[in-house]
Amino acid sequence: MPAPNLQQSIQEVPLKMVGGNKFGRFDKISVEQTWNMIVSDDALMPYAGWAVAAVAGGSNEGRGIYVSTVENFLLAVIGNQVYRFTSDPFNPDGPLIPNSPAAVGQLDTSTGDVFMAENNAKQILITDGIYAYIYDYLNDVFYSSKAGSAFLLTFPFTASGYCSFQDGRFIVAINGTQQWVLSAPNNGLTWSPAASSVGEIQSKPGFIQAALPMPGGGNNLLVFGSNVAESWQDVGAALFPYQRNSTFNIDYGCLNPSSIAELENFVVWLAANEQSGPVIMYTQGSGVKSISTDGINFKLSELTNPSNCEGFLFKQDGHLIYQITFPDDNLSYAYDFNTELFFTITDEELDYHPARQVVFFNNDYYFVSLNGGNVYRFGTQYTTASYEDEVEKIIPRIRITPPLRMPSQRYFIGKSVGFTIENGLQNNKTTIVITPGHDGTDLTTETPETLITEGGDIITTEFDEGDSFTYVNYSSVVDLSISRDGGESFGSSSRLNMNETGKRKSRFIWQRLGIVNDVTFQFRFSGYTRFTAFDGIAEVYQ
Repeated sequence: MPAPNLQQSIQEVPLKMVGGNKFGRFDKISVEQTWNMIVSDDALMPYAGWAVAAVAGGSNEGRGIYVSTVENFLLAVIGNQVYRFTSDPFNPDGPLIPNSPAAVGQLDTSTGDVFMAENNAKQILITDGIYAYIYDYLNDVFYSSKAGSAFLLTFPFTASGYCSFQDGRFIVAINGTQQWVLSAPNNGLTWSPAASSVGEIQSKPGFIQAALPMPGGGNNLLVFGSNVAESWQDVGAALFPYQRNSTFNIDYGCLNPSSIAELENFVVWLAANEQSGPVIMYTQGSGVKSISTDGINFKLSELTNPSNCEGFLFKQDGHLIYQITFPDDNLSYAYDFNTELFFTITDEELDYHPARQVVFFNNDYYFVSLNGGNVYRFGTQYTTASYEDEVEKIIPRIRITPPLRMPSQRYFIGKSVGFTIENGLQNNKTTIVITPGHDGTDLTTETPETLITEGGDIITTEFDEGDSFTYVNYSSVVDLSISRDGGESFGSSSRLNMNETGKRKSRFIWQRLGIVNDVTFQFRFSGYTRFTAFDGIAEVYQ
């Protein structure tokens, strides 16, 4: 009887290359995750890279960044210094001028978050959790509420926190109290403790965290406490201009005002209340929604210090993205509102992402860094990370697919796995001629010290030319490693080189994967160019 045709029993199983973080609470459920890539047009594409745009504060941390749309300059707080950055006067819509920031003021603190807002009188308010400062850029004067300052800002409150601007007034949350306070109309130099200028959280006991205008919400103001968020509206009343919405509030407060971000008609923050741990939520003015998955919520519940976090919203090529970083736990996530997917975001060492706050200035995004005093340009025009030394560093991009299991739980043989990938981009390669055998090198001890004879001659190996051969090293590669134990561990990797420039054959395939009954694939994309990958196929038979 002839042997059965094995080819007929081969099954093609979809390989989900295009996806985000859908990992489960435990690894056995799924370890599906994507590092430093997002989904766009049903393809896996790189997340934004960065390059240094201007050098300012050395090793001091970047604390805040703001763009004045009135005067067209960028303001950044690095360490305790406030710097003003501008573009070339002959190209006012161009990028920042590198290496030429102007110091315009100094804070009394050197670390921690700062918040900034601007009014229509060409004043920028800066708060650092303790003091309040005004940069009057019309008259080039910097005011501080610290006693004894050369230009004293009379601010009759302590511990100034999150600040914003609405309807002509600055609004400041006073840390450690229930109060949020208003400046005089279009005058950040005048503040009053009178009842006509002070509002309070009312729905629940707890401390104020932030008060910010609801984007796209007209005169509506969202006031965050530690365990509740209230909706207020500027009705222009004589006793106090704002009135609380008595029929609506959000039963979640905010763990840290630095996690709050607003763009378009979204407000996103890291939420909590007296009965719930941290969860990422957003509102569009009416109602609230959690965007955390089961796996993400479990990760958040395991954080050692979730209250130390930084969050911001920005748009990457039309995708509205919220990025949040937990420095103490070495973790950063990005959530794409377009695809409703989470992704893990890192630096070149697979540590947390360095961006603290992001702004849009002259058609480019810029951020200040948690890890240093420079300002960086941020976007998909960069596929690597570049710092002050201007050396491009590869950002690791990783995709771990969902587990492949048979409903019968039976073992199967993995014949191949493959997917379509963009190929033939600029891909540098190095040709190395290797000569095997002895090469005449010096002999040394373990110390190492060079071995010499009694006469003082250096002892070397015997030189032997042998037959040489050529080794080609490509800059961009994709490595596959396989987990056969439910995502607990991955084996050694098998590498495929990206094609050299102009060779656009796009199929990547690995053969002879062995026998398994629960398999997870991990693909690592490494190189200086972009990567664009599509869904693929795994061939298996039993």
